[in-house]
Amino acid sequence: MPATDPKPTDAHDDAPGRRLLGLPAVARLARFARHPGPAVLLTTADRAAAFRDAGAFAALVSHDPGLSDWHERHPKVVCTVEHALRAFPDDPSAYALELRLGEEVRRDALLERLQRYGYERDEAPGFRVLGDTVELRLSDDPQERVLRMSFFGDELDGLILDDRPVDTFTLAPRDTASLATAMEEEGAGAWSGSVLQALPGEVFLDAPELYDGVLGDAAGRLWAQLADRAVTSFGRDPLGLEPAVPREVAVGYYRAKLDEFAADAETWLRDGYSVHVLLKFERTGRYLGERVLDHLGPAWHARVAERPGEIAFVLAPGAQGGYRDPERREVVVTEDLLYGAQGGRRLKRLPGKAVHDATQLTVGDYLIHPDHGIGRFEGLEARQVIGTTRDYLLLRYAGEGRLYLPVEQLPLLRRHPGTTDDPPRLSTLGTNEWARARERARVNAEALAAELIKTYAKRQVAQGIAFPYAPEWQPMVERNFPFTLTPDQALAVEATLDDMARPVPMDRLISGDVGFGKTEVAIRAAFRAVANGHQAAMMVPTTVLAQQHFETFAARFAGLPVHVAMLSRFTGEREAKAALDGLADGTVDVVIGTHRLLGEGVRFKRLGLLVIDEEHRFGVGQKERLKALRAQLDVLSLSATPIPRTLYMSLVGLRDVSQIMTPPEGRQPIQTLLQPYDPMTVRQAIMFEIERGGKTYYIHDRIGSMGMRAKTLAQLVPEARIGVAHGQMSADDLETVMLGFQEGAFDVLLATTIVESGLDVGGANTLLIERADRLGLAQLYQLRGRVGRRETEAWAYLFYPARLTETAQRRLYAIAELNDLGSGHLLAEKDMEIRGVGNLLGPEQHGQISAVSLEVYTELLAEEIAKLKGEAAAETGPPPVAIDLGLDARLSPSYLVDDDERIAAYGRFAQAKGLAEVSRLARELREAYGPFPPEVKNFIELAKLRLLAAGKGVASITSHMTDVQVAFHQADLDYDARAVRELGVAVERTTYPPGFSLKRRGVTPERMLQAVIDLLYACG
Repeated sequence: MPATDPKPTDAHDDAPGRRLLGLPAVARLARFARHPGPAVLLTTADRAAAFRDAGAFAALVSHDPGLSDWHERHPKVVCTVEHALRAFPDDPSAYALELRLGEEVRRDALLERLQRYGYERDEAPGFRVLGDTVELRLSDDPQERVLRMSFFGDELDGLILDDRPVDTFTLAPRDTASLATAMEEEGAGAWSGSVLQALPGEVFLDAPELYDGVLGDAAGRLWAQLADRAVTSFGRDPLGLEPAVPREVAVGYYRAKLDEFAADAETWLRDGYSVHVLLKFERTGRYLGERVLDHLGPAWHARVAERPGEIAFVLAPGAQGGYRDPERREVVVTEDLLYGAQGGRRLKRLPGKAVHDATQLTVGDYLIHPDHGIGRFEGLEARQVIGTTRDYLLLRYAGEGRLYLPVEQLPLLRRHPGTTDDPPRLSTLGTNEWARARERARVNAEALAAELIKTYAKRQVAQGIAFPYAPEWQPMVERNFPFTLTPDQALAVEATLDDMARPVPMDRLISGDVGFGKTEVAIRAAFRAVANGHQAAMMVPTTVLAQQHFETFAARFAGLPVHVAMLSRFTGEREAKAALDGLADGTVDVVIGTHRLLGEGVRFKRLGLLVIDEEHRFGVGQKERLKALRAQLDVLSLSATPIPRTLYMSLVGLRDVSQIMTPPEGRQPIQTLLQPYDPMTVRQAIMFEIERGGKTYYIHDRIGSMGMRAKTLAQLVPEARIGVAHGQMSADDLETVMLGFQEGAFDVLLATTIVESGLDVGGANTLLIERADRLGLAQLYQLRGRVGRRETEAWAYLFYPARLTETAQRRLYAIAELNDLGSGHLLAEKDMEIRGVGNLLGPEQHGQISAVSLEVYTELLAEEIAKLKGEAAAETGPPPVAIDLGLDARLSPSYLVDDDERIAAYGRFAQAKGLAEVSRLARELREAYGPFPPEVKNFIELAKLRLLAAGKGVASITSHMTDVQVAFHQADLDYDARAVRELGVAVERTTYPPGFSLKRRGVTPERMLQAVIDLLYACG
């Protein structure tokens, strides 16, 4: 609320012919609605909805009246500028037929006029003649809106509308266009005016800056028609109006910070203002009245009126903005003002994001060649070499370096997660720079592998803290735990407490679905630590989750000599200081907090147990501090979907794991639907959830377009209250929105994947994920766990585009298959199949990863770990086969026009693992784009040949001037000599290189390709 009121001005702001700038839409509506006498408000089509609620200010308003409802219009009219300039008759009353009881009306003239008005005989709408009665049907349904006119001669003797007698009725034309044409041809009515000229009263201009863009050349006619009218303008225009300072002061957006609004409302009421909140939904009023403004005693009213010291709710769905009027002692705010303008971004540099799908190459991606290093992909380029045209990947290197790589070598490349915001350093061609960087990374990986194994081995021989069974505490524990443990929970608790009883530091992972009771295990472990005179700390990734866990722990420790504290942004300065002092002197037994627990100022007197919820959500620096903390501690990690590296450590015995796969009683599986994006499905899903009183998550993982998606959703589901949450909002704004969603301030939370671990929101039972193909498997699973936390059946809609990459398809199918409760551990195994194991990183690895990429570094690390453990290196598959048959073989631009689609198709063929898969891809290509031209057919045959040759041990297939040489890796070949002789091409066995020579004389390249394929089938 501004500290000062507007300065007075000599020009009275209520006088006509004034320009008032800076008024919000609801203040403009109030000015227009309260204007004495007739008035017209001009606006644009997209802003018209903001002026539909004049009833909130005790005014009746018509919108865009035409001839058909001209006689029924109200004195105040809202017009779009396009409608205002439409041609209109000079005498609109000539186009309305007024019927009065007792008047003389010639029946034949009446019937002719009805037809000219667009009412056909014996139709609906239309009329029937029944003796002395003419029955006029005004709507498509003959049972509704029926006017019966009875005649005695030419006198209108009876007038009955829908079985109710009336004295008068004004009939408007149905088809004004054809009627206007007919009347102009007869000279019966001129159309030289416009709708605006036919409307009396002062004209109010809303957003006149937009009119030229809407009207184009016609804008000049508008300004000419307004030259001699009384005009009040709310913006900039070419009219010579006197500027005036409005008395209303605009109120700023609250961005869902309802506590700030409540504080402002108290101040306004104390100053004697009437405070009115114009709402879209009654349920918003219920929420505000119960949770935010209950101490102010708000009441519902039909319209804005003078109510000093009172706060009132008024339904006005379209109203926007808010104002304070010191002269009228009035404040009006709208629901749009309370919840709008959410999701503002903090200005900061955005880090690059890795792309996991190798087939979705786009121009600008950074790619790693095993021999040449990091280059920038600049697209496909067709090149002709010795008479044959092929497509090549063009990679740009440092300086003017360029590399043209045949598309079939795409599988050799690795993707670097660099972006234009954070680009990697390009390698230089013709030097050994890349080899040196790779060797440095290998040495670093060797050291890290040794450290990893040593760290986890050390824990097995280290002297830790033993926490034996405390019998005196057990009855108190049972008293405060209302839930019966599931069998899996009981086993997890038993294993955890057994670990704690040993003098070896515990490092156990509790894996279980969201809501399956991992926290129950953590609370019992904390009890055991406190019972033995030690402190317990639980670290969680989000502030809101810290608040939730704090409330849970406090309830479970109620009535016991245990002090529970919290450290997060929710903690005030005084409480935070008390908590820190208590941790240092031992008076605080259990602390729940975010990464603030890792701060330099946090000191524990006798910390014995550290519980980490979703460790992978913390940054590298935080994990380093955790490593130092956990050396002699018992550590309990909780995860709904153990990330592959954590699961891998568990599977190879580097870490203990307990799985909770039994759902709580009454919990139902989440119904998961995979389908292409469909706006109507989105609307139906949200409306279904609203109608059953629940809430919906809508995941849109693109911050840049979040504002536009919020507007689109509001238009698609105007019945929903939408909150916005993403990671570039300020911490306070984000927490306000998340808590508001939990408490019922919103029906839909439009968010990025920031919500994947966080609130346990009761009533959130529907999840919609846009572009689910872009998200990882663990992310999808975590997000799906946001819904279905109660007994109500939950729904998850995973939307994808029309075309999917194979890897994305595998992810989505995997999440759909894992529909049973308790599938998080299975999901992590699936994730390992799709993505690989991953890596455990510290800050000392960052430079190496930046130089060679995460994927290359992970491969090196895996090799070094295998060496240290004495294991054989993983199989990398057969080496690629070099093929040169002098054929035009490519996915030509004339066949696949879009470059992105061509690149994606090349990627799918390059990743194909078998002949059946190539045939399937070829079939899909033919169905989508039609029969193959020769060069496309050759490309597909070469793709099959490459797979066949790799399986047969072929090193290369090379075309020379006189022959085609097929060279094998092994010297002794097993082949069917008879089949080779019957190929129809002259063939010689060669010793060096070991293989065959196929003579080219008289053989076309296409025939030679088939001969090579037949030759390979003849080889064992």
